[in-house]
Amino acid sequence: MSITRAMTLLFAAFSFARITVAAADSQENPNEKQAYLGAGPYMQSQPYEGADAFTVATPVVFFDNRRFYMRWMRLGMYLYGEQNWGISITAQPVPLQYEASDSRALASMEDRDNSWEAGFAISGENDLGFAELSLFHDLLGNSNGTKLRLELGKTLKSGRWTLVPSVLVIGLSDSFNDYYYGVRDSEATPTRPAYSAGSGINLAAQTYLMYDITPRWHILGNIRADYLSSEITDSPIVDQDWMLSGMISVLYSFPITVRQ
Repeated sequence: MSITRAMTLLFAAFSFARITVAAADSQENPNEKQAYLGAGPYMQSQPYEGADAFTVATPVVFFDNRRFYMRWMRLGMYLYGEQNWGISITAQPVPLQYEASDSRALASMEDRDNSWEAGFAISGENDLGFAELSLFHDLLGNSNGTKLRLELGKTLKSGRWTLVPSVLVIGLSDSFNDYYYGVRDSEATPTRPAYSAGSGINLAAQTYLMYDITPRWHILGNIRADYLSSEITDSPIVDQDWMLSGMISVLYSFPITVRQ
């Protein structure tokens, strides 16, 4: 992805976020928010030919006091901002990996490992919805890849139900795609040619759905679909155009004080 395109997206997201400085806070007490703590299973399909989906237990935390935040498994600290927008440093896991034993198509391939990535994010919210632009780089040196991610969404509430749909545009660098979806010369076979994946753009849509069992106990579900770029789907070890993931958990909520 070119620097010009990245700067254009950054400017657009910053402009959206800056509007929120003048937006009215709809909360009855703008100095108090709810934090959520729970756990549940996370499920994700694999785009690799013959590889099964996996399920893991994960903690689920949503917390934001305008100094620090945690959104599921993602951590962040604000560097600058106001009540409805902010610039932060952030880190999150990368749940992508495989072993050669996962399928015949991956036999004799070197394993690819999960990783952590960190970077910067700018986000904002007003009556129209929310927007976030984030830039991540691999922390552990597995792929040495970079990810540019733009998300647009809206929070909708009705009685005990809360719905948070969003759409995402995700730019992945060539080193990221090549690590997870490429085939090295040493891994090539007559039926699995060497493949070097270039940078590409994935599109995704997801939604969170929460039901309030009581004022303090909640059920939260998430479902997401990622449409993979041709740089990924052209790989000889990939046979899916989509990657699906989801989570369900039980949460407990409690009030926290928000920074002035």
